Amino acid sequence: MRRTRERFHGETGLTLLELMFAAGVMVVAFVLLFQSIVSMSDARRVTEERAVAMSHIASIMEEIADTSYERLLEYSPPEFSGLYTENFEIRCYYDDGGVVTLPVAGLEVPLPNPTEVEVVVTWRTVRGRPATASATACHWR
Repeated sequence: MRRTRERFHGETGLTLLELMFAAGVMVVAFVLLFQSIVSMSDARRVTEERAVAMSHIASIMEEIADTSYERLLEYSPPEFSGLYTENFEIRCYYDDGGVVTLPVAGLEVPLPNPTEVEVVVTWRTVRGRPATASATACHWR
């Protein structure tokens, strides 16, 4: 009777263990590839949302630049669409760091000339994470 070692001695091929190891490596590679594709898609969406937010901020800044001081105090941003649960806040700053959020009915102490105006937009991304974008400019009387 021949021994088992002698029978397989000249044969080439893969053992089951080698096949399982190769399959495991392939699975890990595919998972990493899929995760990178998903993260690139998420990054693209976040970039698009940020571009929409900055477009809305630029629009508000242009409107504010053309308004008088009295109308600035009463300014309320228009309704925009394109972001999920977006919220705008317009702040004016005093020289000492005090903040006034617009619109405001009246001020006991007038804002300085020029007035630093900040527009902040907050929204929730498609995945539900909070995001914020802002811009600041000076408003001259």
